[in-house]
Amino acid sequence: MMGLLQRLKHDLRTGLATLRLGTAHAASRALEETELLRMRLEMRKLEQQLSDLYKDIGERAVDMKERGEPAERVLYDTEIGRMVRDVQVLKEARKKLESEMDEIRNEQ
Repeated sequence: MMGLLQRLKHDLRTGLATLRLGTAHAASRALEETELLRMRLEMRKLEQQLSDLYKDIGERAVDMKERGEPAERVLYDTEIGRMVRDVQVLKEARKKLESEMDEIRNEQ
């Protein structure tokens, strides 16, 4: 009879540990999914900012050309140069975010 009681206690403890582990795993997965969702929203924001910048660069270049500015002036325009640097910063941020998202996905 004592052996049965010991076995039941052991099974109960093992069952609780497994349940705890499962619960911790589920909570961890939920956190990962939440983080991925936040990152996807951030990615969408970055993509929109990039899209806006490309549009602004194009509009400024066309506007300058229509005003008769030579191509060199368009290429070396300080405003266009600033926007191109902003594009590079956003692309770097996008790359960093992509690698962080890959890390989370690979942990799953």
